[in-house]
Amino acid sequence: MLKKIYIPILFLVLFVGFSKAQSLDGYLATGLKNSPLLKDYSNQIRSGNVDSALVSATYKPQVNLSSQMMIAPSAKNFGYDPAITNGGNFSGLVSANQSLFNKKIKAEQFRTIQLSNQSIQVSKKLSETELKKTITNQYLTAYANLSQIKFNQSVLKLLEGEFSTLKVLVQRGIYQQTDYLNLAASIQSQKIGIRQSFIQYKNELATLNYLCGINDTTTVEVQQPNIQLENIFDLNNSLQMVQFHIDSLKNINQKALVDLNYRPQLSAFADAGFNAISPVDIPFRVGASVGVNFSMPLYDGKQRKQQYNKIFIAEETRQYYKDFYKKQFSQQYIQLKEQLKLNDELIVEIKGQLINQEQLIGLYKTEIEKGLVRFLDFLSVVNNYVSTKNNLTVAEMNRLQIMNQLNYLK
Repeated sequence: MLKKIYIPILFLVLFVGFSKAQSLDGYLATGLKNSPLLKDYSNQIRSGNVDSALVSATYKPQVNLSSQMMIAPSAKNFGYDPAITNGGNFSGLVSANQSLFNKKIKAEQFRTIQLSNQSIQVSKKLSETELKKTITNQYLTAYANLSQIKFNQSVLKLLEGEFSTLKVLVQRGIYQQTDYLNLAASIQSQKIGIRQSFIQYKNELATLNYLCGINDTTTVEVQQPNIQLENIFDLNNSLQMVQFHIDSLKNINQKALVDLNYRPQLSAFADAGFNAISPVDIPFRVGASVGVNFSMPLYDGKQRKQQYNKIFIAEETRQYYKDFYKKQFSQQYIQLKEQLKLNDELIVEIKGQLINQEQLIGLYKTEIEKGLVRFLDFLSVVNNYVSTKNNLTVAEMNRLQIMNQLNYLK
C-alpha cells in the first residue's frame, strides 16, 4: 500500500501581504526629494546669492558713527604731557567712505560667485545622476528577486499539477513509490526556494527604501521597469566636461583678481561732528572734513609672480584630469556597448533554448500519463528548465543594468 505523504501547504501566499505596486519613477522621485546632499547643494546656491548681495553692499557708501570721551587727569608729578593729551578729548563723528572706480573689480568678484554657483549646480546634477543610478540598480536587483519568486511559483504549480496524476499511476503500479517520493521532495524544495527568494526580496526592498529615505517596512510589489537608452553620449556636453570648462574659467577669473590687486585704489571719505578737548568747548568745535585716499602697491617681493605660478599649476592639473576623463569616458562607452551587444545575443539563445525545453516538458507530461518515460527524467528536464530560466533572468537583469550604466554615464 502506498504510504500516505503529507505535503504541507505553503505557509503563506507570498503576495497577499503586498500593498499596491510601486514604480521605479516613484522611488527615483522620492529618493531625490529626500536626499540631504541635494538639499545641501540647493542651500549652497542660495548662500551664493547672499554672497552676491554682500559684495554689492561692500561697494556702497560705508557710514559709521564713532564717539569718544577721554579725560587725562594730572597733578604734581603725575599725568601725561598736556601737549599730547590736551587734558582730554570729546568727539562724536559720522563718517562715510566710498571706493571709487571699482566697477572692474566688483564685476570680477561677482564673476567668482557666479562661477562658484555654476560649479555647485554641476555637482548637484552629478550627485543626482549618481543617486538615480544607484537607486535604479537596487530597484533592478529587487525586481530580479521578485521575478524569481513568480517563476518559482509557476514551477511549483507545474509540479503540484503532476502530483495527483503520479499518485494514481503509482497506485496502478506504472510508477514506483520512489518516483512519488522524489516529486514530493522536489515540491518541498521548491517551496523552500520560494521562501528563501521572498526573504531576499524583502532585504533588497529594505535596502531600496534605505537609499530613498523611506521609513517603511511594508512589503510592496515593485513594477516591471521600463528602461530605454536615453543618454545621447555627447562627450563635450557631459556634466564632467562642463565642470572642467567652469574650472578653466575659475582660473582665468583668479588671474584677473590678482591683476586687479595691483591697480591703483582710490576712495573718497567725509565726516562731520564735533571734536573738543573740553565739554564746554563742544558747541564751538563742530566741523566737517572731506578727502580722498590713494594707494598703489609698488613692490611686494614678487608675490604676483608666485600667484601666477599657482594658477598655472592648477590649470595644468585641470588639463591632466580632463584628458584622462576623455579616455575613460570613451573606453567605458565602448565596453558597455559591447557588453550590451553580447548580452542581447545571449538572451536570444537562451529564449530559443527555453522554447525547446517547454516543448519537451509538454511531451513528457503527455507521456507520463501513459507511463512511457521515467519520472526522474521528467524531473531532470524540469530542473534544466529552471536553470535555463534563471539564466534568462540573470541575462535580462544584466541587460537592464548595462542600460542603466549607459544612461547615467558621466
